[in-house]
Amino acid sequence: MKKETFKELGKGLIALSNLIGGFSIINSFFGVAHNAPVGVTAFTVFYLVVAGYITGGILINKGAD
Repeated sequence: MKKETFKELGKGLIALSNLIGGFSIINSFFGVAHNAPVGVTAFTVFYLVVAGYITGGILINKGAD
């Protein structure tokens, strides 16, 4: 893949992480009752957002080299 492609994939992954985090916050205020406990849901969302940011940063750095 070209360097610019890695940069754009990294940016897209960070944007997806922002969407996941934002929608989970909005859903916690306006959503209906959940089947999973709050702690499990919070851990899953936190893990996805952090993993997305780290992987996005790695891809952007790989594209910058």
